[in-house]
Amino acid sequence: MEKVFARWSFEPTLESAQQYRQLLAIKLTEQALSQDIIENFQLAVSELIVNLCRYPLIKAKSASVQLLRTDDYVSLELYDNGASFRNFSQYINSDQPIGAAENGMGLKLIDSLFDDLFYVPGCYRDDGLNVMAFKYYLSGRAKNKSKSILLVDDDQVYQAVLTAYLEKDYRLYQADSVSRGYELLLRAQPDLVICDINMPGGGGGYLFDLLQHVPAVACTAFIYLSGCTDKKLISEALSRPIDAFVEKPVQRQQLLQLIEKTLERQRYLSQQMHRELFQRATLGLQPHLPRKIGAFKCALRHCIPQEGGGDFVLLHQSQLLMADLMGHGLQAKTYVYALAGYLRGLCSVLSQEQLTPCKLLNVLSNGFADDPVLRETLATIAVVNFDNKQLSIASAGHPKPLLISSHAIASVAVQGPLLGLSQAGYREQQVQLEPEQRLLLYSDGFLDAGEELDQQMLNKLKYSAQLPLQQAADFLMQLVYERDLQLDDCTLVLLQLDPND
Repeated sequence: MEKVFARWSFEPTLESAQQYRQLLAIKLTEQALSQDIIENFQLAVSELIVNLCRYPLIKAKSASVQLLRTDDYVSLELYDNGASFRNFSQYINSDQPIGAAENGMGLKLIDSLFDDLFYVPGCYRDDGLNVMAFKYYLSGRAKNKSKSILLVDDDQVYQAVLTAYLEKDYRLYQADSVSRGYELLLRAQPDLVICDINMPGGGGGYLFDLLQHVPAVACTAFIYLSGCTDKKLISEALSRPIDAFVEKPVQRQQLLQLIEKTLERQRYLSQQMHRELFQRATLGLQPHLPRKIGAFKCALRHCIPQEGGGDFVLLHQSQLLMADLMGHGLQAKTYVYALAGYLRGLCSVLSQEQLTPCKLLNVLSNGFADDPVLRETLATIAVVNFDNKQLSIASAGHPKPLLISSHAIASVAVQGPLLGLSQAGYREQQVQLEPEQRLLLYSDGFLDAGEELDQQMLNKLKYSAQLPLQQAADFLMQLVYERDLQLDDCTLVLLQLDPND
């Protein structure tokens, strides 16, 4: 069971951040933690308190910190009554380096220091307080237990029996009431709940109903375990789509087999749902370009080495947009859908004006700065206008395009800030391709924005210029496939003047 060994309440200020760093050091030293772990806790709590003072639109007027310990871990929980943090998981799960995670208000750094980090917005809690918590596991054995189970039972004797059955193989959380179980479930988000049907203040059916209103835990596997003999109560509880019901007393082997079967079924259903959603998302965002745009021949190649990915390409009249959204997986796909819809709608509205690339990026940047959802989205975008036989290019953080010929490789000196991060505006570069030249637009799955081209890559790019355009695009994409570990999706667009025009 968790035991609180320190608790403080305060008004968040820059001074209180320093004060609670010192108090933490005293209390954690009493718990015999090493100095480096204590310093990690100090860094995290001061970072979070400073964030409460600086960033939310509605700043917290009160906050509290509590330290907890079990046999397996030490954790810190910070409660506040300010505005909830948006898109928490997007920042934690992003593949951006820690140093680039400034918009995540230090969350990426904190996540790197601890074994477990979670956040519960106040809208899901009875007291309306946001909770940020992180854990340090005292042993590798506790940390490496891959699955977690929440036991909810007011019978402490039987809960001790279940603990003895399961603690060797699973991380356990224990609650003696539905209210306490609900609180733990929101915080720990276990893989499975084992709950008694009949308890004071509501039983398993009531807890199951509560979960359905919280997307993060609505699909948690759920088992009833009860010695209740009231048929009406059992029938009412079983009207929910739970995973299993088992009567007390239960033998250890029987319970372990039931848990394994339930978790395996949950894993299978989750994989099936994930696969179906991914396939739909991927098909919906599959980029398409014609083989000729104005006076230019065009070759497009796109690959997704793992599920998700944030690349998309949009051609509207004679304007081409290539975007790369931060992150991978279905979460990135969801944001790409929103961004693609926003861009399509904007381009349709502005179609009669046919904005220059820099003016379009300025409009987009203002939209990102003003919209609360887009403001939390990190995306790089390149815009290319086709003007007769000339190209106009502007960029918002996108990798610099490459000019490729059989004898030289050069980058186009076009750059600009990420959307929504600067009021400085954007500049565009005019590019006039020579007959033997090609322009390569690419996402960072091909080359990172700051990556230098080594001689081997330069030679391969020069060689590609000797191949027909479509074959050259295949050759360049093959370079991506040959990498030992390709984590990011990759999009390439090759452009070349059509000699027949």
